[in-house]
Amino acid sequence: MPGGTNERRPASRSGKQEPDAGTSDGLRSRQRATIRDVAELAGVHPSTVSRVLNGDDSRAVAPTRQKIRDAAAKLGWRPNSIARSLSVGRSYAIGMSIPSFSYPPHAAMIAGAERAAELSGNILVVMDSSEDEERLQSQLLRLSDRVDGFIVSSASLSSRVIPVLEDRKIPFVLLNRRASGSHRSVIGNDEQGVRLAVQHLFDAGHRRLAYLGVSDEIDTAARRFQAFSEFARELGVPLDKGAVTRLGHALQDVTPQLSALLAMPEDRRPTALFADNLLTAANCLTTLRSLGASVPEDYSVVGFDNAPIAAHLSVPLTAVQMPNEAMGAAAVASLLRYLEQGDSDLELVVNDQPHLEIRGSTRPLGRAGRAS
Repeated sequence: MPGGTNERRPASRSGKQEPDAGTSDGLRSRQRATIRDVAELAGVHPSTVSRVLNGDDSRAVAPTRQKIRDAAAKLGWRPNSIARSLSVGRSYAIGMSIPSFSYPPHAAMIAGAERAAELSGNILVVMDSSEDEERLQSQLLRLSDRVDGFIVSSASLSSRVIPVLEDRKIPFVLLNRRASGSHRSVIGNDEQGVRLAVQHLFDAGHRRLAYLGVSDEIDTAARRFQAFSEFARELGVPLDKGAVTRLGHALQDVTPQLSALLAMPEDRRPTALFADNLLTAANCLTTLRSLGASVPEDYSVVGFDNAPIAAHLSVPLTAVQMPNEAMGAAAVASLLRYLEQGDSDLELVVNDQPHLEIRGSTRPLGRAGRAS
């Protein structure tokens, strides 16, 4: 009836009347499909649907399993992550703390961890601790009831945060850096990376080397310096105590330290510098130029932790490439093994080996004692 409220809706091609958008059937058609919807369409009990769609299909015969999957596909059913989390007691979220978003190699660790988390049906939540223990502890504790565990790459050897995580039984894996005690950790072969750098300088004729690194309270810095000292000794290269510099942080101004090196007597003055991180190495390039020295003509420079930016510095930097993506992925795998099986390796050194990217910041030493 024109203008009335009882006008019939057009029938579909099948002859059935289409549901009105205002009816419960119409609303239901626009809502997310549920286990009950799939069960109704497949003609089975919801508990059977739940088991099959969650991977436990051993109790359902093949035709039933196929009916359920066909019904789920037709309805566009997808898992409800909240319901899944409640049923298994997992959030399927992993927290990751790194020392700084500004350090390029950390991006590779995050990328590796993110891919591994995604492939395993988890999400990754990343935090920047800014090398601040109080901030790190606050971040971890605030997030601890929202994630299944943590990947921590910002702890120091004497970290006060690690005992707190242990006391509260919060699962975690240390990445790149270890802490005092026995903890699950994933690291790279830093010692081999240092050996590659020192061997490269030795093969280029350098016998007087300088070392610039951050505090040995950081595990990676301690391991790299130990490897540097030991391998230099093996090669018969004396390490002058005056040529070893410890910095408070990677971005610290190195002008006083490099000025002191350049002022050393010529028979003691280093001809090559090794920096234990990318930022300090880049800082050395800039500072040496400001002091009137040329790289590599006067001094060769090698850095640790290669990243794409190293090829685009004022002098392309020779640098040790660590398997940072593989380390990030391995840390996720280690944490998931612990969560799902209750065990994982206490310390895992990834199989991927470091290699040296040789660029323009190093060259062979000339007869006169300087690079040629």
